[in-house]
Amino acid sequence: MNNLSFRVIPTENGQWNIFSPTGGESENICIDYKALKAGQAVNLYYELVDCLGWEFAENGTYFSDAKDNFNYQLTSIVANSGQSLIVSISSIIPAHALPAQLATELADNPDEAVSGMLSESADYEVNFRLVAKNTANQEPTMRYFSQDPRVILQDMEPH
Repeated sequence: MNNLSFRVIPTENGQWNIFSPTGGESENICIDYKALKAGQAVNLYYELVDCLGWEFAENGTYFSDAKDNFNYQLTSIVANSGQSLIVSISSIIPAHALPAQLATELADNPDEAVSGMLSESADYEVNFRLVAKNTANQEPTMRYFSQDPRVILQDMEPH
């Protein structure tokens, strides 16, 4: 489960259609970080389908919440003349999450140095949106943002 592929149909208004070609879940994607070998990345491949005039814009993503981003790295690359997007999640460090109280303290006090204990949380939410443009639009700086695909890195212990 290190490489997951999705097809994307953006819209100017409303939810985007993001689906897996194999029929798998495409929103609320849960990735078992314990199944990854040390240093291994998770790659999410997004392809625009049946979307004349649409292409992924800029780096293809807007990372909307960086709460846990110090214990993994996110990169995104637009390829294939804007028709493809690769989002890579790498350098995952399990059980080193920011507790909600510490995250709030960091956000509320940007001019102060802060210390705090990390928690052993097993779920890291990777919050981002896909970014596209419609080349038929007369406004060249208009961008369209998808709903959050809700990727969660977690310890998926067998029950």
